[in-house]
Amino acid sequence: MGEIAEETRNMVRGLLTKLSDMRADLTWKINNTYSNGIDNTVLEILIFESNHQTGRIAFQLEDGHVINYRYKEVEKQLPAQIMDVLLDVISFEMTVA
Repeated sequence: MGEIAEETRNMVRGLLTKLSDMRADLTWKINNTYSNGIDNTVLEILIFESNHQTGRIAFQLEDGHVINYRYKEVEKQLPAQIMDVLLDVISFEMTVA
């Protein structure tokens, strides 16, 4: 895995940890849904509240491009980058808290 991909993965984990620190009942997991082994890795973030899925974000690891996402009432705006989407989710949670 390239240096940029590892940096993206670490930043995503940091923002997801921040999100789960804000909400005690919120958990998340990251699945590797596709990889061609060379330069294309698609990760899927699943977000849960009280064991019910409330969000799903699919993005390309190498460049941070979001393929598709949904999270509660957050308005979808594509094209998007993974950091922007996660910041929108955090902002949404801050306004409803």
